[in-house]
This record gives sequence, structure tokens and C-alpha cells, in this order.
Amino acid sequence: MNRPLRLAYLSLETPRPGQASQTHIDEIIANLRLSGWQVELFATTRGGASARTSFLQRLLDYGRVQLALARRLREFDAVFVRSHFMALPLALWARRRKVPVIHEINGKPADIGVTYPALKPFSPLFAWLYRTQYRMAAHLVAVTEGLAQWARSFAGHDRVSTVSNGANTDLFTPEGPRADIAGRYVIFVGGLVAWHGIGTMLAALREPAWPADVRLVIVGDGIERDRVEAAKGNPRLLWLGRQPYEAVPALLRGALAALCVIEDQDGRSAAGVAPLKLFEAMACGIPVIVSDLPFQAEIVRQAEAGLVVPAASAARIAETIRMLAEAPERAAMLGRNGGTYVLREASWRRRGDQIDHILRATMLAS
Repeated sequence: MNRPLRLAYLSLETPRPGQASQTHIDEIIANLRLSGWQVELFATTRGGASARTSFLQRLLDYGRVQLALARRLREFDAVFVRSHFMALPLALWARRRKVPVIHEINGKPADIGVTYPALKPFSPLFAWLYRTQYRMAAHLVAVTEGLAQWARSFAGHDRVSTVSNGANTDLFTPEGPRADIAGRYVIFVGGLVAWHGIGTMLAALREPAWPADVRLVIVGDGIERDRVEAAKGNPRLLWLGRQPYEAVPALLRGALAALCVIEDQDGRSAAGVAPLKLFEAMACGIPVIVSDLPFQAEIVRQAEAGLVVPAASAARIAETIRMLAEAPERAAMLGRNGGTYVLREASWRRRGDQIDHILRATMLAS
């Protein structure tokens, strides 16, 4: 084949500036293009956990985007889907047209009920929609090895690979400007969603062990914003809301440490977590404080890039922040280790090469 390979990237999870999903999508597309692919994004505009749109509007948006791709499916050699329960119509049409579909799995079906508790009664339906897509998929790409193992069992086949998140090592570096924030602070960057431990971080601020001269800076927005707004009277809290992606490295570089204290609500994190914010913080050369969940804890321990705390433990978070605040040389060493690890093992360029290899091998096998 002399012409460039053409890939349709389908995201029914609406990409929004400043959110990890958009960064993930943008970086994969950019790096696949460097590998010679022509990539076109087909994405919704009305979804997302923080979007204030009705379910009917979202359904119409799901249909609009899939119809647009279905009409042009012959133009593409493969479809890469950011896994979504409502992508079944496109998956069925692609199977009929003999166009291979690769699903990227970032979580389990139960995640929907964690994000939207009112939808928990529909969990069996969501599981069926996902399983049907995964069984017919040409390949599945999971972001952690634990999730890949789950996908093999759930889908009933071994056409599964692991490709984790990464960091843009041109943008996220230890060198560069630092945010103009007075005093010392630890930082959380990400969506204000139930499993990110927002309530636990805020509770840690009230623990006696939390250093009096260290603030908690929160960057992001989401359905848990009410918790943060209710705590804004605490002088140790600074909520910056969503920030431009280009502003995040400076915010990270100036921090004492970054928090990735994800929680295992309803078992959603038992297969491991690989948050984008973990790699970006490490790339900026600051230590990370992570909850003891598979994958992220293994990386931090292996790279000696930070400290691991029990999930949902406000007291241990506060104690760990105090420990780093009182040991700046150790904190600096942990930060350097993290920066070295990401540069060597977890750049988006490396992740793009991995996905490129999977796509080409899948097409040859189809």
C-alpha cells in the first residue's frame, strides 16, 4: 500500500480543553500522524461529566457523530474508538463493511454508575453493550495490565494489549517558568469527579499533621465542584478551576508535590489506574503522592518517584506532605527520579509508536 494509512478516531466522550480525555486524544492523534497515519477525529460536543445537557441531547449527539462517520467509513482503513457503551451502532456497521475496529479501554462498565449514581440500575445493559463491542473488536487496547487482564476475560479473547498514558516531554519538563503562587503548595490537577479523592484531599487540609505553611492548589472542574466551593473559606485552599493546558507545567514545577490519590469506589480502580496527571507531574520533576492502587503505585515504587499512601486516608496524606516539606533534599531526589523515568519510558512519542505497531499488526491480521 503506497498511500498513507487512514484512521478514523471516534470519541463519544466529548473532548474538552483542560481535561485529560482531550489531552489523551490530541497526543495519540499527533503521534500517530508522526508515524505516517492520516487521522480524522469524530467527536461529540455535548457530553462530559461536567456538561449540563439532557440525556436526550447527548443521545442525538451520539447518533449525529456516528452517522457522519458511517457515511464516510469507506474512506478509512481502521477505526480507533475511545471505548463507549453507545458506540455499538458504528461498531456493527464497521463489522459489516469489514473495517477493523480497535477499542481503547480506560475503565470498566461500572464506572458509569460511579460517575452517575442514578444510572446504576442500568449497569447490566451497559455491560452488555460493552461486551458486545469488545467481542467483535479487531483489537482492544487497555491503559493498565490489570485492565487488560479483565478485558481478556470480559471479551472472551486474547486480542488485547496494554498501552498506558504518557506525558508530552516537550511541554512537561523540570526546566521552565514556575507559577506565581506565593508560598509552598501541593497540587491536584484533574477532573473533580468522585473517584479522584476530592473529599479526602479536603479532609486532609483539616488534619493536625498538615503543614501550616503549605496550601492545597486544585486545578480542574467537574461534578464534585460543590465540595470544593464549600471549602473555599479555608485559607490553605486555592481553587483555580480549569486552566489552559499550556499553563499546567508551570503550576506543577512550583509545587512541593502532586497528588494522585485516586480511590477505589465500587471497585472501579481494582484493575489499576494510570492517570495522565501522574506522568505529567513526574515529567516536571516533582514528587508524586499516590494512593496504593495497582499500576500507579507500582510505577512510583519502581521509579522511586514519590510516596504511596493508603487510599482514602486523609491523615496519611497530611503526614506524607509534612514529611516531604521537612525533607526538601529527599523531595528533590524523588522528583528527579520521576523526570528520568518519564523521559525514558512514558513519553507520548513512545506511546504513539506502540499504538502504531498495534494498528498495523491488527490490519495485517484482519
